[in-house]
Amino acid sequence: MIRWLHDISSVLPTNGEPERRKLAGIDTVVLHCTAMPDWNVWETARYHTGPNHISPDGCPTIAYAYFVEPDGILYRCLPHETRAWHVGPWNDRAIGVCMGYEATEIPPPDEQLEAAADLCAQLVLDMGLDERRVLGHRELEGTGSVASEGHMVQRKECPGMSIEMDRFRRMVADAMVRPGGPGVREA
Repeated sequence: MIRWLHDISSVLPTNGEPERRKLAGIDTVVLHCTAMPDWNVWETARYHTGPNHISPDGCPTIAYAYFVEPDGILYRCLPHETRAWHVGPWNDRAIGVCMGYEATEIPPPDEQLEAAADLCAQLVLDMGLDERRVLGHRELEGTGSVASEGHMVQRKECPGMSIEMDRFRRMVADAMVRPGGPGVREA
């Protein structure tokens, strides 16, 4: 199956000049969710570039390089050289993939999860990584979990606790070895 990746990076709202980073330092793909009902890529970009939970002045750009709609439509939101504000201390080394999904106890639609896995598979193949470098936001030390009194304390549920990340990584690995690869192509 071919999944078309639509590049909308030039038409999304911005808020100032984004920071740049070196491609050689990117070693992780991070899966996120919007955590908001019915938010699409446009609402998410408007929220991020306005006053928000990350910055009262707004972020320079949408916080994610890629966005996956519930119907499986894929969007490129930022070039990899743009340092997005999505995972605090991991921003220099991580590419963010966000699903427009509220993260309830009900998992995201199969089409969305499969498209996200295909996209993540294509990204790790393109960057010479493997599926173990695909992490959920909640799995990142220092942002998803923090050390407190000698124990790790989970502070994020993103991309949603109904997404079992080991299963998702198996979906990514399966897409990587599928005949013809993950099937993600530029639109």
